[in-house]
Amino acid sequence: MIETPVTIQDVAFGGAGVGRLPDGRIVFVPRTLTGETVRIRLGRLRKGFAEAELIEVLTASPHRTAPPCVYFGPCGGCAYQHATYEEQLRIKEKQLHDTLTRIGGLRSLPPIHVEAADHSLGYRNKIVIHRDEKNRLGFYATDHRRIVDIERCLIANDRVNERLAAVRKGPSGSHGSRNVILSDPGQREDVPRESFHQVNTAMAGKLLKWLRERIFPGKAERPAQLLDLYCGAGFFTLGLADSFAGVCGVDRDERAIHAATARAQKTGVAAARFFAADIEEKMDWILESRPPEPFILLVDPPREGLPRCVMESLARCGHVASFIYISCNPATLARDLKGFIQIAEQAAAGEKLGLRQLALFDMFPQTAHIETVAILGKTH
Repeated sequence: MIETPVTIQDVAFGGAGVGRLPDGRIVFVPRTLTGETVRIRLGRLRKGFAEAELIEVLTASPHRTAPPCVYFGPCGGCAYQHATYEEQLRIKEKQLHDTLTRIGGLRSLPPIHVEAADHSLGYRNKIVIHRDEKNRLGFYATDHRRIVDIERCLIANDRVNERLAAVRKGPSGSHGSRNVILSDPGQREDVPRESFHQVNTAMAGKLLKWLRERIFPGKAERPAQLLDLYCGAGFFTLGLADSFAGVCGVDRDERAIHAATARAQKTGVAAARFFAADIEEKMDWILESRPPEPFILLVDPPREGLPRCVMESLARCGHVASFIYISCNPATLARDLKGFIQIAEQAAAGEKLGLRQLALFDMFPQTAHIETVAILGKTH
């Protein structure tokens, strides 16, 4: 296997450092930081780039730190434990900015509001662990095939780790190959275990507070309706309900919609309606069933982003006063914002849309995941 020194020029989305080989090819090296000189062992060679293994750090970044977790490296869960928390935030902010400008073609970005986590460890209220044929219980390795046996996860909270210990003590075969561990199922508002959860309770609350403060700045006239697509169990629908005359949440997960409806009834939110529907198939029906006045649109789609047909229907709808996109994938966010702006401006015969607000919430410290909120509106 070939070994060679390289200098790391940047950190790519996903967490690998980016350098160049002597022949000019880009090489991706996990667990490295910008400015470092490292010795690598070349692995898979692909057309135009290569992947490599870190052998030794020759010149370390001042932002390098000792990883707190003994599983860091083999475990595929965390990407940045070798970086100070301040550097993790800088890396993610740069990645978001670069992706929106490169893929989205958005040249005049507003300042990115970066919301740091109060706790960079012990924040997760849910983990998903796997058991293999050798009875190893833990997370997938970086190769996405092997299981790394985990006794304790440092980014999970204490209650989750207590439950993990209990699962590990159980007899072999007493649990299936995939286990969802929650910190306290009784506090999850009866949300089904397999449905989408906000896994960082504190940061989810900060995100909701930030949205509430920015949807209606000053004393501007407020659209009466909120349409929340991919609403899950109604976290944003119900969290913003008191700012609207009516809120409507839609998701294909019938169990999550049942939980959202039950939460609305339990908390007395009479103005909330929830529908279980395939958004891609029922988009026209969804838009026809809402009141005709201007409304605020909020979408929180899966990592794959918005299906093209959904984006086209939304962009051509003339009653969207403001478009809020919550994303865990900067690449699909950039793609969708670019497409939405282009279609909406064509349909509106010259009206211009722009990115009014942009925020990065570090919902998942130590990992490569980025949670972004983008708010689009008409520009003058």
